[in-house]
Amino acid sequence: MVNHAISSLFPPGSTFKVIPAVAGLQEGVINRSTTFTCRGTYLLPNRYYPDDLSQAQPFYCWNRGGHGTLNVTAAIAQSCNIFFNQMVGGVDNFRGLGMERLADYMHLFGFGALTGIELPGETPGLVPDDRWKRQTYGESWLTGDSYNAAIGQGYVLSTPLQLLNATAAIANGGTLNRPQIVYQVIDAEGNPVRVMTPDPIRQLPVSPEVIEIVRQGMRDTVARGTARHAAIPGIEVAGKTGTAEYPGVDESGRLMLDRYGNLPTHAWFTAFAPFDDPEIAVVVFLQGGGEGSRMSVPVANEIMRHYFAVPEPEPQPVQSAPAEATPPAEESATEESPDESAPEPEGEEAPQPEALEIEIDTVRRSVASVLVPPRRATSYHAANG
Repeated sequence: MVNHAISSLFPPGSTFKVIPAVAGLQEGVINRSTTFTCRGTYLLPNRYYPDDLSQAQPFYCWNRGGHGTLNVTAAIAQSCNIFFNQMVGGVDNFRGLGMERLADYMHLFGFGALTGIELPGETPGLVPDDRWKRQTYGESWLTGDSYNAAIGQGYVLSTPLQLLNATAAIANGGTLNRPQIVYQVIDAEGNPVRVMTPDPIRQLPVSPEVIEIVRQGMRDTVARGTARHAAIPGIEVAGKTGTAEYPGVDESGRLMLDRYGNLPTHAWFTAFAPFDDPEIAVVVFLQGGGEGSRMSVPVANEIMRHYFAVPEPEPQPVQSAPAEATPPAEESATEESPDESAPEPEGEEAPQPEALEIEIDTVRRSVASVLVPPRRATSYHAANG
């Protein structure tokens, strides 16, 4: 049995956008008021034919109608691809963040390295850069590679636990801790015999103001963004959705595409709560599960409701679906569809899609990891599948 929480690598998709957000703010590339305009599509000029738009490479936002002009907190809340594409820079004499600095912050948040959890089989993930691409493919790093990396696609690969640990670091104000299996040891009467103490890896060199801006973006994601169904009465939840494309193949070896020509997707959601004094951080990953905001968010909501002992809401009547579904790109701004600008990852074995089965408390091929509580960095970790 493979522990997918620590041993399997996946593109994190839009859950990853909090990392370039932190990096861009801390490096002064953007501030709270900096805005970019999303029109649904962004054309990256061809380096050899910069004035010929027919040679430009298109990058798409999941909201093909565009999000309009928005700042970093709104970009996190609405999961705008184009904002993070533009922020990474590389065109129009705008240096932007660049892949080198983004990679530095990925390493700071623990990506590309073992977390050190006391479980066998952990894998470090992948933080790609120019040197890695030259050594692996004999090709130079392109601006388009940076665009894909900024939205957690392309060559970026993470374990669910790495993403959870990064989320906890944002939740607790900037301390990256080593995950622990045991929270405390109790005797037969339930009295604590030993309480595990936090094991910090590093204090992130990021200002409290930067961390707070990103935290607010994650709070807005639940309050008015792509994760509204994560909301819990009386508990302020913050989180980030993700829908990560991957190159799945069918039994005959043909590339799997949906009716609109899109690649299959993994469903992600990472969250923490309560916002002001976090006790729990959660990541839910559904392999081949579809859209994060639709599939992973409800699972995380159940986990957090159970933790905070908040009863489930009364079931609502289900409305009949329209006869013809609309393409994902045309859905409302509260739902996140695939990050379609990413190319097929190369050199990695494509994970096989698997049917998603959700029952009252069972999610097949899922990973649910919980850190309790982030501010003290003691942790509990669980994995299914």
